Amino acid sequence: MKVRGLVITAAVFAALGLIVGMVYHAMILSFGTGGSAMAATHPMTLALGCGGFLLAAILEKLFALSGSKLAKPAYIIYLVGTAFTVVMLIVRGYAQMSGATLSDGADAAISGFAGIAHAVLAAGMVLFFIMLIRKLVARGGAGADGGCSDGRSE
Repeated sequence: MKVRGLVITAAVFAALGLIVGMVYHAMILSFGTGGSAMAATHPMTLALGCGGFLLAAILEKLFALSGSKLAKPAYIIYLVGTAFTVVMLIVRGYAQMSGATLSDGADAAISGFAGIAHAVLAAGMVLFFIMLIRKLVARGGAGADGGCSDGRSE
């Protein structure tokens, strides 16, 4: 994924994060309660979505990561994992804030899907780090001694 696409993805997640924050505020006014999984949705959307893709854009600019065969799978898997995680936070948060009584099965299903979402997100991160490490090794980046590629130490 090129820098432009990563920045656009980050901007979409920033907008979604702000919208989720406004929805959370409206839900507090409507339901009269806070302190749920919904409270984590706004910062998670901004950090994982906006922050994660902005960081990827910076690293793409520095290291041309899009040349890797892992670039597209890492992007798609991280994108799906982030979106899926945010959706499950919204589902759990709405159930908590509305005071809905969930059956044991429904509660377990939400937890299970949230776990799958986190696993997909983690897989995207792992692919990204594999791609980044391979690029650094190929460029002669930081060696085993942790020094700079020009022989100096930091």
